Amino acid sequence: MNKEFDSEITSNQITKDDSEIDKVNEDKLNNNFSLNSSVGDKPKNIIALMGFRYRALFPIPLVIVFLIIAKANYISVIIGSIFIILGAILRSICLGYLGVKSRGEEPLIANLITTGPYRFSRNPVYIANITIAAGFAILATGNYGLFLSLLATIFTILYYVIYYNYFVIPAEEEFLESKFKEKYIEYKKNVPKWLINFKPLENEYGRFRILPIIKTEPWTWFFIILLYIIILIRSNLIKI
Repeated sequence: MNKEFDSEITSNQITKDDSEIDKVNEDKLNNNFSLNSSVGDKPKNIIALMGFRYRALFPIPLVIVFLIIAKANYISVIIGSIFIILGAILRSICLGYLGVKSRGEEPLIANLITTGPYRFSRNPVYIANITIAAGFAILATGNYGLFLSLLATIFTILYYVIYYNYFVIPAEEEFLESKFKEKYIEYKKNVPKWLINFKPLENEYGRFRILPIIKTEPWTWFFIILLYIIILIRSNLIKI
């Protein structure tokens, strides 16, 4: 198995992988993988690519709803916090493998990452996001009773899964199949879209780095903490 681990924060962490991503960015400028191009002989899934491009916006309606209906209690704070923290940790680990430049408007990645969380699922970042969102659903609806809180959580999970399945993942898979061909198809056979592969892969590729997390995730943590505090304030659990 080919695994590298590098936990020190140095300039050497912007390595060959990131240089290759710069090459992918140049390809994008040449319309090799842009909204107006095709993948191989097939036209691109424009709806999925638009969904991928604006994937940061689709949680906004849920956020607004959570803020309007917020009625947390101490039990929902504890349970919701566990989900949110676990999701944030998983998300950070995933970004440590993917690197800084993996979060653009179009799918761009230099190498096929098949180790770490990507050994178990093809979409661990989205699992992390769903876990965080489910945590907020639990947090915000604690005082509505178990049934309504459970209903809100299930709705939140379905909302995310449907969006990712139909408006994000197809664009990523088009790009990955186009770039990595048989290598990605083989990976796709062995690792499920969601959950979960326990078998070791023959060739695992990727390395974990702290620097991408430090460069990209503080804003994520900021918005998570901000939303968390506002929900607690609106629930009168924090007095101001």
